[in-house]
Amino acid sequence: MPNSLLSTPARRWATGATVATVVVGAAVAGPLIAGADSDLPDRTAAELLVELATIDIQPFAGTVVQTADVGLPELANSDTSSLPTAALSLLNGSSTARIWYTDGDTYRLALQDDQAESDLIREGQDLWFWSSEGASASHTVLTEDADSGDGAGPFGGGGNPFGGEGLPEDLPADVPTAAASLALAMIEPSTQVDVDGTATVAGRNAYELVLRPKDEQSLIGSIRVAIDGETSMPLRVQVVARDATEPSFEVGFTSIAFDEPDESTYEFAPPAGTTVEEIQPGDLDDAKPHGDPLTEEDLAGAPSDVSVVGSGWSSVVVLRDVDLDQLTAGLEGDAAAMADAFIAELEDVSGAYGTGRAMTSDLFTVLLLDDGRLLAGAVPLEVLEEAAQDPAAS
Repeated sequence: MPNSLLSTPARRWATGATVATVVVGAAVAGPLIAGADSDLPDRTAAELLVELATIDIQPFAGTVVQTADVGLPELANSDTSSLPTAALSLLNGSSTARIWYTDGDTYRLALQDDQAESDLIREGQDLWFWSSEGASASHTVLTEDADSGDGAGPFGGGGNPFGGEGLPEDLPADVPTAAASLALAMIEPSTQVDVDGTATVAGRNAYELVLRPKDEQSLIGSIRVAIDGETSMPLRVQVVARDATEPSFEVGFTSIAFDEPDESTYEFAPPAGTTVEEIQPGDLDDAKPHGDPLTEEDLAGAPSDVSVVGSGWSSVVVLRDVDLDQLTAGLEGDAAAMADAFIAELEDVSGAYGTGRAMTSDLFTVLLLDDGRLLAGAVPLEVLEEAAQDPAAS
């Protein structure tokens, strides 16, 4: 069943989030406080980072909107009529999700677009995934020792979004808490961290924590994290390209209420005509990354070696033995259409490093060489080309 809990739609929401709190001391150069036009008390960047690292997520319900325009005009002009809206929105477009959260055992996520809705609902040990497209649903009864059974919740051990085991596999990647943790994971001495006044997000007063790369090679100019002044919950994350004034990527709440959702929110009955797939807990465990080892057939076309050239914001990831044909051979439907659209927009390049194809955007660049190496980073193409000649990338 294409919309099974074991397949792409549910797994596409998978994410992880971990931040080390030891970065606080190294990241903050000096005390910078909230703007005087706010009723919020003054907070330094270090204080905000500590509050983020010790946050206890309370029950809430809200609407999250994610928008992106990373500067891929050729892709936008391609025939994308067959591509999935949710996938395209990660690069160009927008998507909307409703979130209800009571605790780690009780939450609901609804991913919506103009044509369809997909819901992931957990109430105690019952876990449902439903898609209006195709009128299909998957259901399983989790075992007592399933993740979050200790009440830690989908935001990490003890409710901390940056500790414990991190976010659960079922939480969507566009939740601002997850996005904020990914941004904070990049904090190091190469990053300037400031509190740039305050903002109003989803009708709530928030501090604006700003991360600015000191490395001029980085395509990223800043990452702005709006932190709720009362609960310390991340409400919005914006990624702004260097020399730009508007964010190329943004995810944030447009509305949020810190009230416990009504119990009826988590009651689910498949609509009439829905095809239901019952999944045994053992089958779900086997599908997790820590399940059975991958076979040689599973790894066909996958990179055999990965290394990093450079450091900090201008780091270049190098993957070797990448076989694009093998990697895309098993794709079907929307996934195959998306892959074909990207491959069609790669431009031919050559230099002392060899020959290959490249794709550039406002926030990242990818270089695929004919010798099987793939280089990627939040840097211009010339940085990738230089990295390709580094002995560490050979």
